[in-house]
Amino acid sequence: MAVASSAVSPYVSLSTSNRKPIIPQSISVPRPNCIVSLLKSCSNIREFSSLHAHLITTNLIKDYQITNNVLHFLITINQLDCAYQICIYNFGPETLIWNTLIENQLKEGYPKEVSKTYYQMVIQGVLLNLSTFHFLVHACSRNFALQQGIEVHGRILKSGLAVNKSLTNNLMGMYSRCGKLKEVCQLFEKMSQRDVISWNTMISCYVSLGLYMEALHLFDEMIIDGVKPDEITMVSLVSACTKLRNIEMGKKFHVYIEDNNLQIDGRLLNCLANMYVKCSKIEEAHRLFTRCHISEVDVVLLTTLVSGYVKTNMIDEARRLFDQMAKRNLILWTAMISGYAQYGAYYESLDLFRQMRFENVLPDEIALVTALSACVHVEDFRFGRAIHGLILRYRMIVDGFLGNALLDLYGKCEKLHKARIIFEQLPCKSVVSWNSMLDGFCRNGDVNKARNFFNNIPEKDIVSWNTMIKFYVKHDLLRESFELFQEMQSSNVKPDKITLISLLSSCAKVGALNHGIWLHVYVEKNEIVIDNMMATALIDMYGKLGCTDMAYELFCELTEKNVFVWTAMIAAYAMEGHAHKAIHIYSEMEEVGIKPDYVTFIALLSACNHGGLVNEGYKYFEKMKSLYKISPKIQHYGCIVDLLGRTGRLEEAVKFIETMPIKADVSIWSSLMRACGNYNNVELAEFAFKHLIEIDPINDGAYVLISNIYANAGRWDDVSSTRMKLHDIGVRKQPGLSLMEQYGVLHEFTAGSFSNPKSEEIRFMLEEIERRLLKQTRPENSSRHSERLAVTFGLINSHGNSTIRVVNNVRICEDCHLFMKLISKVYGREIAIRDNYRFHKFKDGYCSCKDYW
Repeated sequence: MAVASSAVSPYVSLSTSNRKPIIPQSISVPRPNCIVSLLKSCSNIREFSSLHAHLITTNLIKDYQITNNVLHFLITINQLDCAYQICIYNFGPETLIWNTLIENQLKEGYPKEVSKTYYQMVIQGVLLNLSTFHFLVHACSRNFALQQGIEVHGRILKSGLAVNKSLTNNLMGMYSRCGKLKEVCQLFEKMSQRDVISWNTMISCYVSLGLYMEALHLFDEMIIDGVKPDEITMVSLVSACTKLRNIEMGKKFHVYIEDNNLQIDGRLLNCLANMYVKCSKIEEAHRLFTRCHISEVDVVLLTTLVSGYVKTNMIDEARRLFDQMAKRNLILWTAMISGYAQYGAYYESLDLFRQMRFENVLPDEIALVTALSACVHVEDFRFGRAIHGLILRYRMIVDGFLGNALLDLYGKCEKLHKARIIFEQLPCKSVVSWNSMLDGFCRNGDVNKARNFFNNIPEKDIVSWNTMIKFYVKHDLLRESFELFQEMQSSNVKPDKITLISLLSSCAKVGALNHGIWLHVYVEKNEIVIDNMMATALIDMYGKLGCTDMAYELFCELTEKNVFVWTAMIAAYAMEGHAHKAIHIYSEMEEVGIKPDYVTFIALLSACNHGGLVNEGYKYFEKMKSLYKISPKIQHYGCIVDLLGRTGRLEEAVKFIETMPIKADVSIWSSLMRACGNYNNVELAEFAFKHLIEIDPINDGAYVLISNIYANAGRWDDVSSTRMKLHDIGVRKQPGLSLMEQYGVLHEFTAGSFSNPKSEEIRFMLEEIERRLLKQTRPENSSRHSERLAVTFGLINSHGNSTIRVVNNVRICEDCHLFMKLISKVYGREIAIRDNYRFHKFKDGYCSCKDYW
């Protein structure tokens, strides 16, 4: 055996130390089948060394069957160098053994090693035959090794084997995989005879390069050429139809498949189902599915169908199919979880996520992001934090969508500190990351911190600007929101509809009509399409600022109006007290076939309320329930209570409250109290007050209202005790705040405060007004209310014929209401005041509310 060891040493080192040889010395020359059995018992290079030495000494290494098995063994244990040495040392130019080595390398998944073997063959002068070239082209194709493939192609041309159809097909496949259409076409054109593989390669090349129409045209040429398409042909053609969304052509191919008895299974079945799903023909995909037994359908088809059901809002069908499946992979779980979330069924999405974890399936990034988003929507922040714990436990990379989802979670659950930690740890901060963090600062409510963070965003997109503007709007910071809007215009980011709608909302809230008109002009000048969303915002703004004529003019210009636009117009008329106009708009809405929603009926009942139309109010309340099957909400009940109270039907209002299927809230009892005050029913007012403070013991408005009712009834002891009670429980009356826009500037007035730059002029003007209205004025306790200060400023600072517009944060008191009527008559000015309850338009000594508010 020593001789055998030295024979091996020149080309491979096989250590035999400390082990017994596999070949007993008593066996002189084992038969080849015995050698193969012994070879199979080896598990590593050391166990093989003794057998290898024996093969060398006995010259059995030159037996083709044995050598083939030796090479296969060496490749399986990743000893490629040894395999090379055997070929080089023993066989010289014998092509068969080298081909065996290359074939085994491909079978074992080592296509890159084929290059090394190929160059050794060239160096050794080994003859390359047809099989060699097939193996080499296949290896180049798998490796996308274009340059080596071109070199092999050159050798094929020199060898004279280029006429071989099978080899040409393989070369076409290689060039196709490398995206070389020109070379594929050249080979295809030179072929004297083309078989189905040639045509399939050509068609699939066109499809892979996105030349779908060209691929479809080849089908006709193929038929003319007399070559019958097979299942592989149809996979490529159906895929092209899917990409083109050409369902008509796709159906024709489906008919061809069935007419020619091609087998619809595997890839072809999946391609057909995918085509129907992508072309929104889920019923056709379902028919395909029903032809197959569930056990025969693979996971690709099932995933395609589930995704198709989800996309077409057939979530129940998707779930039924999902539940039938014995094995469900991560893709299917994620498709269903995402489907529920897209459908708005966030609780179901989270339940399915929990079930997935119960079955020990580890979620991927998409499933985690979806689950975190669902937690945000249902405000289940505890479960969201548990998902974060899962992410940390499995050491998942928190970046991209996942990092942004966690930022969104902690930002919306107002855990700014945790959000900031995640933000700082993100390896790559996208604009979405910055925006999520900005949203967290805005939710935290600190204006300065939010603005400072906004200023530090390196690249602001439209979401960044909109988030900050909406934050200002939410906090009634009109000046800051418009300044930011102007800054946005000077940047590279163009305002969108969300930007403008936010600003219009701000104008409506603070009474900035001029700003609102400017925005309307901006929309038209920049040719921004006034769609239903924009129209609703504009009509709402004009309606809340008492400009129903302008709102109606815009309303009439719209060619298409959805329920929100109609509702906004009804609400505009309702707020200004034009009950019959609101009803007329509602009737038109029904005539054109627009179905009202619950908000529409709130606006309509509010119009009946402000117009004192009891019968109409009852009529529409019942119609809402019986015809449109809308369950009344607390706002609808509140409108009826207010309507009954307005017309003095107080006992009926109480009975209505008692029969309500839902518990009366603060707004219901407040409405009844106001009605009792107007009709001096102190006993019933006390009844309502008792119920109100049971719900909200520190409601300052309730104490003020009952105190005023006592004062009007002359029960001064009760007035005193009520105010004492208010003081004892530590409740302060909400200070009156009025806003007025003059020449594009927003002015703010607080009750009893003279902080305006023109305070002295306002004080002097108030005294003059009181002298002129001496006989009509009421007691001094209301003479410094914020709305009086605002209107007085308006008289000083505006033209004689312009309307004075004021927005008030509390309900206007009776004294100020009379004051405004007298001002409108004596000074000949129209005054529009919107308080927190309704709209008042004073003109010639009368108010649009007809002295009921």
